[in-house]
Amino acid sequence: MIKLTRKPASAPRGKRSARLAALLLALTLALTACAPGGADVTPGGAVTEAPGGAAQSPDAVKSVETDLADMTWDEILAEADGDTVTFCAWGSGGADAMVQQYWEYIKTRAKEDYNITIEYVEDTAENEQRFVADYENGIGATIDMFWGASGSIAPMGASGALWGDDGNGWVKALPNSANLDWNAADVLYNGTMPTDGYQAQFMKVTPAMVYAADKYDAALTWDETRAEGGATVYGLPHNLTELSEWVKKYPGKFTYLDLLGSGGFHGKQFVTSALYELTDDGAGGWTAVYDEADDAAARSAKIQAHAEEWNAWATVTSIASEETFIEKAGYVWAYFNELEPNLLQGDAGAYYGADAYDMISRVNAGDLAVSFTTCVSIYPKTQSDPSYLPQGRLYLMETSVGYPDFVVVSKNSARKAAAMTLCNLLMEPEANARVTAVTGNAYNLDLTKLSPDERAIFEDMMAGFPEGTAAKPEELALYAHNVSSGAIAGWIGTAWDSQVVK
Repeated sequence: MIKLTRKPASAPRGKRSARLAALLLALTLALTACAPGGADVTPGGAVTEAPGGAAQSPDAVKSVETDLADMTWDEILAEADGDTVTFCAWGSGGADAMVQQYWEYIKTRAKEDYNITIEYVEDTAENEQRFVADYENGIGATIDMFWGASGSIAPMGASGALWGDDGNGWVKALPNSANLDWNAADVLYNGTMPTDGYQAQFMKVTPAMVYAADKYDAALTWDETRAEGGATVYGLPHNLTELSEWVKKYPGKFTYLDLLGSGGFHGKQFVTSALYELTDDGAGGWTAVYDEADDAAARSAKIQAHAEEWNAWATVTSIASEETFIEKAGYVWAYFNELEPNLLQGDAGAYYGADAYDMISRVNAGDLAVSFTTCVSIYPKTQSDPSYLPQGRLYLMETSVGYPDFVVVSKNSARKAAAMTLCNLLMEPEANARVTAVTGNAYNLDLTKLSPDERAIFEDMMAGFPEGTAAKPEELALYAHNVSSGAIAGWIGTAWDSQVVK
């Protein structure tokens, strides 16, 4: 069992806030009594200009709405104290039990440490639309915060509904934002949207492969085998070029999830990875975007640059549409059409998995050698459900392409200070490490930015996972490329359906 401990809060929030409330009340009464002409006092306690023309008190209570640049973090915490925040977060309503467990931990921490109550709503199309509609209709936000990727956040940004798009830089005002790598493209951009200090990176979706270790070994190259107990153990592919050869050598032992099915999230990320790792060979086919002789760092840089070129085309050019995307991405369809005859076969040709559990059950049964996932650890799941993959192991493809998730705040929220406090909590080392420890998803903090004690939280956690059930920090740093797919995310499913499945 992975245990993460944290230091107690520096001061009891309830006592501190009570003292502050008393001080503010005394200040308000004093200012009211002294204000010439009987100055009005706003509900927040700030003195406004009286009918006789008295100036506003320089000691008025500050708010992040108007005074963020002049506020200390303690002042922001004081404003947040006692608030209730509505947070739209996938999995909070039980869509995924492991993710829900994480959100319950955050809810407990928010209440105990900051006296903030979280009311979760599940991430649905209806709630995404409500986030925008509240702003467009000029009403107070009924959803204060939203967690998502570029595909859902981009429309919110386009509507003008995101707080901070005027450049107030609220994310950089969070103390724990110092734990991010502000030179990294996946911190500075959400898809092709500049985050500009108003989108707070929270976690990363990082593709990995899971397999049964009694039959396969990721330490072997794709074309190697070894003998064990009278049986043959087979190697596995570590990039998409190797995968194309591996499925020819072992037909029927691999497939991926139906992009338009209930597990389409995973399937879309797998196809998007090919969009970025591969490119046009100039003859109607595909080739890797990197050279075979490139080391991991050089491959990473070329994949990242290729992905950013794609995203810029999809967002900036006037000709970008699903139709032009289909034509421009011809090498992707060539790659997957080449794979198709050697995938797991069903009654009507290639079988595309229904969902992640379908795939894992087939790995358990020996029908599939390897399955695509978007978690960097399978240990939390195997710990809670021993039948999940009894012989399960996990490895990162050396060219895996995932993407970061961000938290944004509604411009119409009346609880912005509390939302900032929660975003800062999500970036706290212990809370961020729990993303991996509880859900299996990838943390987003740059470990080189942390103190030795903070870094040890992550290193001890990863070391506590059984061998082969989680990626190592050094593997994440080397192999986990993160690029949001922006507008492409909305095209890739139906484009794949028309060009590959037909």
